[in-house]
Amino acid sequence: MKIGLVTIAAGMLAGLWAGPASAQGYLVSNNGRVAIGVNATGYLDTNAAALGGPRTQGSGGLLGIAYDFAGIGGRTGFQDALSPGCLCEGLGVAGNGAGSYVNGSFGNSGITYVSDTFVPGTSHTSVVNGAAGLTVTQVVTRSAETGTGALFQAAVTIANTTAATVSDVMYARVMDWDVPVTEFREYVTHAGVSLGGTSNLLRATDNGFATGNPITGLSDPGIAAAPNTNGDQGGIADHGSLFVFGFGDLAAGASTTFNIFYGAGRDLSDAISLLTQVGAELYSLGQSSVGGVRGDDRPTYIFAFNGVGLPPVTTVPEPATLGLFGLGLFGLAAARRRRAV
Repeated sequence: MKIGLVTIAAGMLAGLWAGPASAQGYLVSNNGRVAIGVNATGYLDTNAAALGGPRTQGSGGLLGIAYDFAGIGGRTGFQDALSPGCLCEGLGVAGNGAGSYVNGSFGNSGITYVSDTFVPGTSHTSVVNGAAGLTVTQVVTRSAETGTGALFQAAVTIANTTAATVSDVMYARVMDWDVPVTEFREYVTHAGVSLGGTSNLLRATDNGFATGNPITGLSDPGIAAAPNTNGDQGGIADHGSLFVFGFGDLAAGASTTFNIFYGAGRDLSDAISLLTQVGAELYSLGQSSVGGVRGDDRPTYIFAFNGVGLPPVTTVPEPATLGLFGLGLFGLAAARRRRAV
């Protein structure tokens, strides 16, 4: 999604808001094919090039999740799947009926920076305070790899550091896929979506332009697909993923933990192999659309979770088919973008 310069500038200022003591960070996989950029307050999309990290092509050095195409689809170098348009990757936490969020495009609402530590090539740790006095710690490290793909793990801990129980603790994560080589015309696939029982998942939509506030996320309608559905999220469109989780009440001094995974594979098969390695329970795949067909033979970008009360996903996305319905939706989305700019 392309948005106005004023909005982009506001999002970048939100990333720098943490002050001189903060540090943006980036990590590159051991095989050199995948890179991730993390801001001081924990959301993605940062200027890794300014830190001596990889420079993504066509994104002004901004790094969210990038894959080294090495000539695939006529592209060379690191190609980013988050930063070409809306810097919408973000997170939010809620408790006692109040929500907060920090997002590269929509800014900061109720999130207080505490600290962060960047160890080049090793890890990036961020600590923030959110709604109801909840503290969120995120530790990003390298995770699974194949010869041509990799995942990075963000270990998330939500802690109640207050002296009283915090009710209805929730967490949300959102991202706008802008997948090369067809940025703003991607396929999004969800797998593992299941509500009720042991699942902590409360809502799943393809709206990558949400703020990340868990409270408003509970009623998010999505863009091209019905909420809480698995599989193809409406064909070719300019969309992403929003996941909202609920962890119930959290007693004073108590905490809850889970993992997020970001990365990419050389193709769909490579991506599935990475997801299997980490026992992913829920995931979103961002893929390009070439000639109206999902690019299963092109780099496939990954946004996944485990430790959220779901069984590991064992199904594989259906083979790519012509996305005529999705093409129509893309036309509507393109018209909406033109009106918004």
